Amino acid sequence: MRARAAIAALLAATVALPLAGCFGLPGLDDVADQAEDFASQTQELADTLSDVDWGKVSRLVVRDAQTGEVVRELTDQDQIEGAFDPLSDENGLAAEPDADAEYAFELWQPETQKLGQSADDLDEVKVLEVTTYEGSPVVGLEVSPIGLRLHITSRAAAESLRALAG
Repeated sequence: MRARAAIAALLAATVALPLAGCFGLPGLDDVADQAEDFASQTQELADTLSDVDWGKVSRLVVRDAQTGEVVRELTDQDQIEGAFDPLSDENGLAAEPDADAEYAFELWQPETQKLGQSADDLDEVKVLEVTTYEGSPVVGLEVSPIGLRLHITSRAAAESLRALAG
C-alpha cells in the first residue's frame, strides 16, 4: 500500500513539473506537498477501513441525510460487513458531488475498555459515517474519532449501502 502512495505522489509531481510557473500554477514544492497530502489521505483511508474490527461493530444506523430521521437500524454483523465490503477495494479520492446527500450510515462500536474501567461503563462510539448522494457513485467518509473526511467514487459501495436503506 505504501508503494501505491509513493507512486501517486511521484505521478502527481511528474505531471505538474512541466507546468510549474506557467499560467500562475503552483511551483514544484507546492505540487509535491499537495501530492504528498493526497497520498497520505489515501493511505490513511485504506488503513482506517482495514482497521475496522467488524466483530466489534454493535450496530449500523441508517438515517435520511436531509431529515436526520432513522430509516433503519441493523445489528447483523455479516450484513453490515457485506455492505461495507466494496469500500475495502477503493483508495481513489473524489470531489464532493453537487447532488444532495441521500443517506447517512453510522457505524457504532463499543469504546475500548480502559485500565480500571468496568465493562458496564462502556459507551458506544461512532467510528465511521458514510454518506451517499442522490444519483451519484460518490460516497463521503468521515472517520469520527480522528476527524478525517474524504470522498471516493465507488458505484459498488454506493449501491450496496443504498440496498441497506431500502
